Amino acid sequence: MDEPITRARDLAYVRMQAPDLSVGEKFLEDFGLIISDRTPDTLYARGTDSPHHVYILHKGEPDCRSIAFHMHSLADLEKLHREAQATPVEKLDEPGGGHVVRLTDPHGFTVEAIFGMEELEPIDAGKALPLNIDGQRNRVGRFADVKRGASTVKRIGHLVLESKRIEEAYLWYWKHFGILRTDKVLQPSGADGMQFARLDKGLEYTDHHTIGFQLCMDGIERLQHVSFEVQNFDDVMIGHDHLASDKSYKHVWGIGRHRLGGQIYDYWKDPWGRIHEHWTDSDLLNTEYEATIQNGDGARDYWGPNQQPTISYAIQKWNLTTLSNVASLIAGAVKEKLAKGKDV
Repeated sequence: MDEPITRARDLAYVRMQAPDLSVGEKFLEDFGLIISDRTPDTLYARGTDSPHHVYILHKGEPDCRSIAFHMHSLADLEKLHREAQATPVEKLDEPGGGHVVRLTDPHGFTVEAIFGMEELEPIDAGKALPLNIDGQRNRVGRFADVKRGASTVKRIGHLVLESKRIEEAYLWYWKHFGILRTDKVLQPSGADGMQFARLDKGLEYTDHHTIGFQLCMDGIERLQHVSFEVQNFDDVMIGHDHLASDKSYKHVWGIGRHRLGGQIYDYWKDPWGRIHEHWTDSDLLNTEYEATIQNGDGARDYWGPNQQPTISYAIQKWNLTTLSNVASLIAGAVKEKLAKGKDV
């Protein structure tokens, strides 16, 4: 197929579950999301941008129910139903409204394609602090006066799925939503380790990745993390301090700057172990960018306390599959290092 069935407009939301909504609400607010609506068994949370919500939290056993993309039109939904065996177009009977069709990806995850969600008034998060950098004096006669508290989430930015079949997963999302390949990271063996992919907006610039596919070390396919843009670098840092003040939240990775994507990032686990990321300052690309293939060293972060993923980020569960994959990675890395030594 030379053309995808549709091209998604944007990432819309994740639909999660948690057994205690009061605990979940506290985490969402501490993370910097804003509750925009609620029902007896569901919370809807937004950022400062206009979409009614970017995160849905249902009462239930800890899980990710679905992920969702905004589409350009009802015609896109009808085309997915007609050409991709998506469910029939239906009206969403929940806060925010709109219309939806649902598909199942190669992992068995439910993917919602939506159109017509309610837009709210954007929330003014204030102007970024002028910085005295690069020899320029942009802030004079005033103190930095950085606020304390939670970060201020602007929008949902991307998500990463753990997969046993990275290329198959990528091709499915390309076929159905026009997601473009950005960068691929190989394991020492040469097998796929990570795939980054972005929206196709033509010559308009968009985030380096909107969805990623990462090797599931334990053999269990799942949502690996969900990521939200915050206002600026100070906002990443104050959010880090705010979350660190609550010992029930576990820090996972950061603060650092990714090389693939460019984001200044910080990763945390919610009370049920699901990874959530704050980031700011992403690289932006358009269709003129040509996809790259990187080895592990080529994907090493620019800076940070751990310039490669930490164990608590990369491994969700220890089992025999995890041990086998870890052994394979170590053996491949040693073989690669020995080969480089012979070339010197």
